[in-house]
Amino acid sequence: MSRKRSKKPQTLIDICIPVHGQFELLEKCLASIPDAVGDISYQVLIFDNDSPKDEADEFYRNLDKNIRVTRNKTNVGFPMACNAMVAMGKSPLVFLLNSDVILDPESVDKLVRVMDDPKVGVVGMKLIFPEETGGLEIGPRPAGKIQHIGLTTNIRADIIHAFIGWSPDHPRVNMQSEVFAVTGAALMTRREIWNRVGGLFEGYGMGTYEEVDFQMVVRELGYNILVEPQASATHYTGATVEKYGLGYNLRNNQMLFMQRWGQKLEWWQWRQA
Repeated sequence: MSRKRSKKPQTLIDICIPVHGQFELLEKCLASIPDAVGDISYQVLIFDNDSPKDEADEFYRNLDKNIRVTRNKTNVGFPMACNAMVAMGKSPLVFLLNSDVILDPESVDKLVRVMDDPKVGVVGMKLIFPEETGGLEIGPRPAGKIQHIGLTTNIRADIIHAFIGWSPDHPRVNMQSEVFAVTGAALMTRREIWNRVGGLFEGYGMGTYEEVDFQMVVRELGYNILVEPQASATHYTGATVEKYGLGYNLRNNQMLFMQRWGQKLEWWQWRQA
């Protein structure tokens, strides 16, 4: 009896985008991908978390047919959406991307180059607050300043954004560095690692802390977690939450995370002082 050979993946990266409305941002996000990826092969998977039907129907009607879209009738949250998308793909690299992140040219290519080091399990990028909101329903932000250059822990074990509000040109935020964690808004990892960890823990419901939980396991497996500032993007953080009034149970998720990982947390902030 002859064995069937498993097909090799035709793409290097699965770009996984969870969506709930804000299609004007999703359109910009998708338009930024080709220049961000360059010559690297990829596929885009979208999981629509119960967007307003009329908005979604109009947008997806004209969407590139090569983009795989799953439309869910309920909002199952970020962790479950990401797990579903990753399960649909086969590419060796997985890139979680929020629909409100507009990638700069060559940014994904630069993340892939970091992943050439087999010791790296997760890599994130420098995210910058937009210079202007373009009429979007988002609260005040320090325009053009750092939104994300890695997550860290303070002396009270709070998980915070390192250097938030700093100038994106400051030398301290422009060095590739090992970090406690990176945000799930733009996170690249290996499918092999994703499968070993079991994806994102769905106990966090709508979301928050799930990407940090994932990276705690990645570090325990012996991999490094890096942020690459030469890979950058604009992040309209909070745009979807504020427009649609979505709620995230931050307090409960924080307590859940501490129950799972509190005994293993270290004080990372001093390393970046």
